[in-house]
Parts: sequence; structure tokens; C-alpha cells
Amino acid sequence: MKALIVDDEKHVRDAIRLLGHWDDLGIDTLLEAADGHEAAAAISAHQPEIVLSDMRMPGQDGMALLEWISVHAPQSKVLVISGYDDFELVRHAIRYGGMDYLLKPVEADELNASLSKAVSAWQEEESARMQAARQSIVVNRMRPHYHDRLLTELVAGRGNGQAQIQRLRDELNLPVKAGNCNIAVTSLSHLDAECLAKYRSHPDLLVFSVLNICAEMLSTPEEGVAFRHLDQPDEIVILHWGSCTALRPLLEKINDGLQQTIQRRLHFGVSACESYPSGIAAAYQEASLRLWRRNTLQNAQRFHDSLETSSGNNKGLRLNAYEESMRLASMSGRASSVTTAVAEWIEPITQLQIISAEQVHQWMEELEWILGRWLDDAADSPPASDEDAVEELSIPFAELPLDSEGLLSLPLLRSLLEQRLLAAGKALTFQPNTHSDPMTDIARYTDAHYQEDLSLQQIAARFYLSREYISRKFKQQFGLNWSEYLGKLRINNAKLLLQNPSLRIVKISEMVGYQDEKYFSKVFKKMEGLTPGEYRKTLTEANT
Repeated sequence: MKALIVDDEKHVRDAIRLLGHWDDLGIDTLLEAADGHEAAAAISAHQPEIVLSDMRMPGQDGMALLEWISVHAPQSKVLVISGYDDFELVRHAIRYGGMDYLLKPVEADELNASLSKAVSAWQEEESARMQAARQSIVVNRMRPHYHDRLLTELVAGRGNGQAQIQRLRDELNLPVKAGNCNIAVTSLSHLDAECLAKYRSHPDLLVFSVLNICAEMLSTPEEGVAFRHLDQPDEIVILHWGSCTALRPLLEKINDGLQQTIQRRLHFGVSACESYPSGIAAAYQEASLRLWRRNTLQNAQRFHDSLETSSGNNKGLRLNAYEESMRLASMSGRASSVTTAVAEWIEPITQLQIISAEQVHQWMEELEWILGRWLDDAADSPPASDEDAVEELSIPFAELPLDSEGLLSLPLLRSLLEQRLLAAGKALTFQPNTHSDPMTDIARYTDAHYQEDLSLQQIAARFYLSREYISRKFKQQFGLNWSEYLGKLRINNAKLLLQNPSLRIVKISEMVGYQDEKYFSKVFKKMEGLTPGEYRKTLTEANT
């Protein structure tokens, strides 16, 4: 803490210095000023917690200084030390926040009792200020989530009552009389794997980037609002109160902004105009359905305002109809056999004119379910629970075999199936021995390659196991899931590197596998309770 002694007589300032028990009170810095002008400059520069001031001084006196402090430094605690027992001076001191009025010559006990009271008062108020600041930070962090929740409830049909609508108006300044509303829905799952990989360590950054572009293009809440659908975390929803014809140009502007920011354009499902708020839930369902049932084989359309009609019955193209031939091919270990088995399923697909995004998603989910069941059966272990299945999926979006235009890539689909079946075959025919086991091998590989941009998907492909199987078995063996193991390994190595003061924190972040220094600091603080800079400072203080 800092204290400022203000008096035009140096011997008085010296006496106060000698009388105060500064160390006992936690005051480690003493400042001095000869009048109110010098004091104001010192307060502005150093922000002392305690000010001890005379009242009668040449230039700006103590009365004017107290008035200045009450406006510019109201958190400082002021003690008046004066040679004048004047009622008007005492009243002025009290009016402008003086805590005590001591008469010269001041006694040591009296001075230190007043100082102790001032320090305690400042500490109590500072604690209250810090608590209020923390609450404000929490509120500010939670407010976007709260807004998303209100809007999610609205489009889900659970929040269109009068009280909820009024809350939306109060919180988001939404129009009182919106009349009609139309909705656009996009999904980050419709981005290609290469784009999603850039945000693997920080998926919320992708969500923020898309929402930020949408907010920039929506000039005011009177025009519309964009939010993340919390029940479908991959979906961004736009409520638009402008005319139906104005929505398409708006979406084109949003896509232009996304192209500059994430180098991709998104597909949008668009609803017809519906009455607000009663028709919002139906409009959302319509827009979402149009997005997910868009034809992934066409490339001219980004905005989907109608439902595609199926070119035939795709039920016969489900993977489970070909499961046995695929399992036998994968266990053969022969790439040619796997290619033949996959081609048997792929060939009818190449004849289709329409394949919806919903259908592609279903195929990918079916593939994961089949492979997981094969491995569970082979390991003679109970099926993975839903919790195990999603435990380590760092990106809350489906990774579909789509190209950079958001269209189905049959070569990618074929390659994905062949790789997964070959990997599954090696896992199914794996013969464990007493010297090694898959989870230990994974841990060793992670220890050696933690600096790289690792993902559970990459580990699963390298060791020919499913993500779900690794997620469950790794935690059983090591007490941590794989992503926690990787994070702990990186942070422990970062702590060692932080002992070298010549290494910059941004460099250390890169050396332990984090390309984003802010994300590295966030993970470090979550695990250690300190930022990397604060941790390094504790090391420096310990060595001095």
C-alpha cells in the first residue's frame, strides 16, 4: 500500500514518517507533497490508498485538496492533521470524506490508531469492489449465453409467452411490434474438415467469428439478431424483421464477410415469413429442415428456401445392410478387399441425383456406431455409454466428408470409409503381448509428440482404434481421459520452460503445442490457478 503525506513544513512530514508504524500496517511506500497542487499530481501518478493532509498550506490548501480528492480519487482514505481546532475546518473535512481530524502535535498512538482504522476501511471497501468486479465479469461473460438461451427458448417454442417476449425486448432491445419475421439457419458442421481443424483447440473462436460477422451485418436489433442455438451447438440462427426480399442480400453480405474471415462461405436454410412471435418455432423448424435436407451434390445454391425431393428410397443404402461384407474385408487386412467392399456400397450412391446433408450425417453416425460395436464385441466389454462417446470430442460439430464448398465429396467419403475399415481390421486382429498394450503405446506416442497439433481423431487413426474405445480405455488405465493427459503433459513441460527467463511466453506456447497464446494462458490458469506470467513471477520471487 501507499501513503501520501501532505504538509508545507518538512519537519512535520519527517515527524509523521517517524511516528507511523508503516510496515505493521502494510504500507510499503511513503510519498510527500508540500501543497495541494503537488498532492494532486502525486495522487494522479501513484494512486495512494491513504492521504494524510494539513489544512492550511500556501497555494492550494487542504480544503481544496479534499474537494479534489472526493471527485478524482474517492477511494483514497484521508486523515487530516492540522494545527487549527476550527469547527468549519472539521465540518469541511467530514463533508468531503475525511476519516479523522487530528490536531498537531499529533501523538504516535493517536496517529497509528487512525491509520489502522483508515487501512481497515480501505481494505473492506477494496474487497467489496473486487467482489463487485468479479460479479460484473461473471455477468458479462454469462450475458451472451443468457441471451442465447432466451432466443433458443423462443425458437424452440418454449419462450413465446408475454413475459418472455418482454424480457427479450428489455435485454436485447428487440422491436416492440415486429409483425412478421423470417429465419435463416446455418450449421458449422457443414464446413469441411480442413476448416474445422484450424479451430480444433478453440472451437468457440469459430462460433464467435461467425456470430461477429452476422452482428456486423445486422445494423440494429430492429433489423434482426443472430445467436447460437444452445440445443444444437453447431447451428447459428438469424431472426430477421426486415422484408423477406431483404434477407437474401443480407446473407450474401454475411457470406462475403465470412470469406474474408474464415475463407469459407456457409449454406443457409431460409424460412418463409411468419407472424412474430407465434410463428417463430415453426419458422425455425422450416429453415433448419431446409438446411439439412439441402442437396449436397449441387453447387449453385447457397440459400435454401425449399425442400429437395428425394430421387429414390435411400434406406437400402444404409451401411448396416453391408456390415458383414465390410467387417470381413476389414479383418482380412487387405486394402483391395476393403476397397471392393466400400465400392459395393458407394456405387449405388454415385447414381443418385440428390443426397441431403442429413443423410450424410446419418451415414457418419452409423459408421461410428458400427465400428464401436465391433471393437466392443472384440474386447468382450460393455458398450460405450453416451458419456464415454462424447467425452473427448473437442469440436462440438459433426465432421462430414464435405469439400470447401460444403458439398459432398464422394472421393473423401470413399477414402474415409476405407481408412476407418482398415484401422478397425488391425484393431480387431491385434494380438496383445505382455510387453505392450495399446493405451501405453498411445501414452508414449503422446509423450513424444505433444508439441504437435494432436487430436483424438488422429490418435484413433494411427492406432487403428475408435475414438470412443480410446476414450474409455485410456481413462480406465491412466485415470485421465486422453485430452486431459495431453493438457497436463503440455502444462507441466511449460512450467519447466518458464524457469528460463529468456524464453518469451508466446514461444513457450508454441513449443508445447499451443499455436494460440491466449488459449495457452487460459488452459494454464485453469490448471495452475495462475497465468504463465504470474507463475514466472512467483519463480523469480522465490529465487530472490
